Amino acid sequence: MSQTTLSQISPREAAKARTRRPRITFSFGSVVVYSLMILLALAMLFPYYYLVINAFKGTKGFAADPYSLIPKTFSFESMLYAWNTGQISVYMTNSLWYATIVVVAQTFIGSLAAYAFARIKFPGRDLLFLAVLATMMLPYSVLLIPTYLIVWTLGLANTMSGVVIPGFASAYGIFMLRQFFLNIPFELEDAARIDGCNRLRIYFQIILPLAQPALVTIAMFTFIGEWSSFIWPLVVLSKDSLYPITVGIALFRGEHAMYYDRVFAASLIATLPLLFIFFFGQRYIIGGISLTGLKG
Repeated sequence: MSQTTLSQISPREAAKARTRRPRITFSFGSVVVYSLMILLALAMLFPYYYLVINAFKGTKGFAADPYSLIPKTFSFESMLYAWNTGQISVYMTNSLWYATIVVVAQTFIGSLAAYAFARIKFPGRDLLFLAVLATMMLPYSVLLIPTYLIVWTLGLANTMSGVVIPGFASAYGIFMLRQFFLNIPFELEDAARIDGCNRLRIYFQIILPLAQPALVTIAMFTFIGEWSSFIWPLVVLSKDSLYPITVGIALFRGEHAMYYDRVFAASLIATLPLLFIFFFGQRYIIGGISLTGLKG
């Protein structure tokens, strides 16, 4: 039986064969899996949808039909009230300051500690690193009272410093950066040392540029965590002018006779920076986590 070769096929048939798309087939199992995934995605997105539609109903529209999923009215009244009268802009500015300061300090301090644990050999290094990891097992509520007593003794209660200083170090950040630093070839550091570089120069000019994905990931996680922090600012602060956005929304709800449309509007405004960070930084999160590994 003779085999059909490409030369025996007409140019028109060859063009059709090249442009022909492969047929996509779905099995019953794949249909079930994809259907469940779509349902789970919709279930996760539903609270955000409910938040958005109630934020733009307005006071009268929300009072007339608070549980409708298809809004009959559209108004910026609640958004403007939350931004101007509700002082959400002040609370957001405070949260931005707190999160930015903690991100800069925690990234710098965590990277220094991680560099020491990953690249410098000193007595008791592994034992000290295990002690740092052990702090991750302690519930936050256990550390709340001791941390407050320390801050109060230092005279930092009800100040911006008292809010941000306890967040300057993170065991999770140190652990993640250490794992990333272990994956950087030691030959680069040896070559730099031969050229006359000291530890600090190697750290700033070699290690940090190569660790950009992990540093950005840690910075994003830290910013989101600090922006969403509620218990610690509520405990350590008593001035309304220093409250972050989370505490401000809680007070906003109580001050204005339970106008839930305004609470929804304030919550939507507070969520927008986090959504912005996620959409523009998710590739760094995926890259940082995938390159970290579990070496060492």
